[in-house]
Amino acid sequence: MSDVRDADGPSRWSIEKFGLPLATTLRTEIPAALRRAVELAQDARDASELDTDHAFGPVRWKQQYEVLHEYLHDLPDVVGVHPPGAQVRVTICRGHLLLPWRYTTRSDLDMRDARPGRDLNRLIRDLLILFGPEPSHEEVTLPLMPLTPEEARDRSALREAVEQMTDEPRVLLVGFACNSDEGLLRVSWGEAALLGGTELKWGHVEDLPVARAR
Repeated sequence: MSDVRDADGPSRWSIEKFGLPLATTLRTEIPAALRRAVELAQDARDASELDTDHAFGPVRWKQQYEVLHEYLHDLPDVVGVHPPGAQVRVTICRGHLLLPWRYTTRSDLDMRDARPGRDLNRLIRDLLILFGPEPSHEEVTLPLMPLTPEEARDRSALREAVEQMTDEPRVLLVGFACNSDEGLLRVSWGEAALLGGTELKWGHVEDLPVARAR
């Protein structure tokens, strides 16, 4: 039997971004792609014959980007970009960068309640800084305080690579919960501003339907 969350159709928010046909397709294809990525990681763990997740984690991280693009690349207005220095391809759909983020191993944690950890990697943080929503408030910078290395890092090559592929890019975080035993547990997507590199200020967030197939 399958456990499906939120069986209604696409929201007005997603229809305004993608149009009804594309929003309807993304609603099912994104969870299907992430489920497949997690299954490939489970297969890698099984093949390793290890009782740890040393094989599961790296495979899952790589495949969450690659399989997502494989599932979506034939849809209208979908392109991929290889950010400079990155080992993965980012999917852009109708001007939105779809950034997969494994935010927890539990099904009962809402994406908005998760703290940005190492799975919210440098690439995602950089893209949020460049193209994410503007924070509603920012910390006041004290006079004569030098920039941190993170703040001062040059992101111009990344900006140029993305802007060559789409006009006015925006970021959508595609958060998901999974673990190596139960597989994919939950998928959400939404908009967030990055505050100080340590906090996410959330706008709209919604769950996508997930069928547990394994």
